[in-house]
Amino acid sequence: MGIEASTLNLRFLSRLAQGGFAEKLTDEQRREIHITTRLDGEGYLQDALEDGKQIVLTGNPGDGKTQYILQMEPDFPEPDYFYLSDASEYDDYTILLDEWQDALDNDRPGILAINDGPLYEMTSRHVDKYPFLEEVRSQFQNQIIYDDSEADNANFDSIVVIDLNNRNILTRKVILQAIQNLTSSKFLKKGDGTNIEGHIAYNIEKLQNDQVKNNIIRLLQSVGQLDAHVTVRDLLNFLAYCITGAKSRSVTDFGEDLKYYNLAFSGSGTIFSLLNEYFHPRDLTHPFIDSKLWADAEEQVSGRDDEDTVAQVDDLFIQKKRRFYFEDTVVENFDAHDLYHDTNYSFHDQRNRERPNDSVKEDVIEMINSYFMPDSSKGSDLRVWLSHNYRSKSSLSLISRTEIPKRELNRRVPHLHPEIRDAMDYNHDHHVLEYEGRDSTVRLRIDPELSETLGALEGNIPYILRGREEEQQLLEFMEEIEYRESHDEDHGTVHIMDAETGDLEILTINDDRYQMERR
Repeated sequence: MGIEASTLNLRFLSRLAQGGFAEKLTDEQRREIHITTRLDGEGYLQDALEDGKQIVLTGNPGDGKTQYILQMEPDFPEPDYFYLSDASEYDDYTILLDEWQDALDNDRPGILAINDGPLYEMTSRHVDKYPFLEEVRSQFQNQIIYDDSEADNANFDSIVVIDLNNRNILTRKVILQAIQNLTSSKFLKKGDGTNIEGHIAYNIEKLQNDQVKNNIIRLLQSVGQLDAHVTVRDLLNFLAYCITGAKSRSVTDFGEDLKYYNLAFSGSGTIFSLLNEYFHPRDLTHPFIDSKLWADAEEQVSGRDDEDTVAQVDDLFIQKKRRFYFEDTVVENFDAHDLYHDTNYSFHDQRNRERPNDSVKEDVIEMINSYFMPDSSKGSDLRVWLSHNYRSKSSLSLISRTEIPKRELNRRVPHLHPEIRDAMDYNHDHHVLEYEGRDSTVRLRIDPELSETLGALEGNIPYILRGREEEQQLLEFMEEIEYRESHDEDHGTVHIMDAETGDLEILTINDDRYQMERR
């Protein structure tokens, strides 16, 4: 096996593939991988600094917080501006908070990078001594709102908190920049100016191809629709690994294992985990494509004199399927994206499609009603159930005396607070069914897990066999509704259901007269 001589650039690319770069990069390397986002590309940070504000960038390691400070600092230098690149350097947060308070008192704008854990600890433990933390905490808690009327809950006059946990970086613009940065021709040059050959050259050339590039972008955009936080570091780690396989030297005599479409499913990190969980070739099927790929694999293996040919065909089939994701090599004009766009379809259909709110709301109400009564298809009113354990019997009974008309329920989609809406792209990972009571609002959070549970009830699964975590979520929502409702004690109808058998009894009350009906 031949090995090309490596260069500093290839070692740098290999470090990105291993995910271990963070603050150790040189300024030149940072410029090489910098991805312009809405924070800096559309002037949000610059405008905030020029307005005299302090920007608090919070989130997880790898979100690019320090990168933004290093990008902005040359044009907004210390000591006129205040910067904090790493709150974890402080053993005692009061020292940091004293410096922060001093900067506020002296009207010094700036940027502070603080991971969400330390920020939560500061605002929880030190707000009494440092009152400005109340403003920080209020913004931290109101990053996401369901209605613009909630926007008044936070004050953004002097401090702006931006939680990068809410940012979707898997947009076409960002992914394209990342690919272009990491497939630069400078990575294909040796120190003497001659071209690099081998697997790295092969993978860079492939990622420069428009069709491959577009399919990678589409696939990663689909990953961005999932309920998971992906950082800038995750994206760079993924692409660099697809190019290098974490090797700092380009292997000239290489096999399938070092080709980008196999590397995309063999690395370690957030995107790799999501691809293998939701987009594994064995799980996403298409009758024609799969049969064609399997036949090709069988034909390729058939000439071999080996006993375990089925395993070989299967391995080759998976490799061909992975390649197909990015190269559409099987049939002309077939779009590989069609294979994976239906992932979590039920939830994405509710969350993302341009449908009237009333239509989605009826679907959600019908699904919830069906959870408790599998034969129900009612979407106009939400029946509210309460659980009681009766001492005289071991089985669980459910009681209902309330129906909420759909007009009293709202379906809400979360969005960023107006003050930070221009700072980043946001892809909501849930929506809510909302009931507005006399004193407060009650919301049921509908995420992929709950949506999947509710959407899987067509099999008429008995209530007693259903997941208890989702049951508790639904019953707590209904208990809050019931608490806010008022009832006529002399008139009404009570539904009583045996959760074990599904038997239903309906008790009608009219003054002193009671009537029981069994269904």
